[in-house]
Amino acid sequence: MIKFLNFIGGFRDALILAICLFLSFCLIIYSDHDPGNPFRYLVYNSVGLVSGYFFKIDSYFDLKDELTRLHRQNMDLAGKNMQLQDAFLENIRLRKLLEFKERSTFQLIAAEVTGFNPHQIFNGLILNEGLRRNIKKRDAVLTAEGLVGQIVQVDEYNSICQILLDRNSRISAQIQRNRELGVIAWDGGVNLKLLYVAKTIDVLTGDVVLTSGYSKIFPGNIKIGVVIDVSKETEGLFLDITVQPAVNFNRLEEVFIVKEVPGNAP
Repeated sequence: MIKFLNFIGGFRDALILAICLFLSFCLIIYSDHDPGNPFRYLVYNSVGLVSGYFFKIDSYFDLKDELTRLHRQNMDLAGKNMQLQDAFLENIRLRKLLEFKERSTFQLIAAEVTGFNPHQIFNGLILNEGLRRNIKKRDAVLTAEGLVGQIVQVDEYNSICQILLDRNSRISAQIQRNRELGVIAWDGGVNLKLLYVAKTIDVLTGDVVLTSGYSKIFPGNIKIGVVIDVSKETEGLFLDITVQPAVNFNRLEEVFIVKEVPGNAP
């Protein structure tokens, strides 16, 4: 039925003109001098039926046009709503970064994440700051949530940050609750391992893991992550401790590069 209406709609004006001419011709032939002619009433009834039918066709196409307009308007509003949500979330994120920078005791340089390191030697992020801002290898990189990694390559306008989720990454760390020391390494997936913590040490799920400060690269007391699993069912003297990173590496857009760590040598 819809296909038929669409077909009729394409020739609507021509059909109306043709039918009106035909009915007008019939009315001229059977004029008022023969008011009792049954064909005259048939013509009048046909005019009413045809008028009603084409009124319905017009109503159908008017409704179709209105639905198309409303659908387009709805799509436009959905797009604007998405833009407003993105702007709102970006405003919250940037405000959080600004507050972190203002209360930090470090000298920080803001940088945007422009891509991922294309090489397979290490897992890294491409940042839009380099030698022109005095960025150097071994500069620490962090966000308001926690530690990201360190700079390993630099050119004039860009740098590459080796993230914690890299097989060559090793970071001196400590458990916040009991100050027990260990070494943070990648577990090969989306989490980290806290190594070299003896089985005699009390470690609980939910314990916060921080940088130890025993490094010329990473400042102390920067959040690395949270313990999500502890197991003694391993060979050897050490616990098997899994740590969830504080930073979501798949959603990083802005970071801070640490240029000066109070109390640490360059």
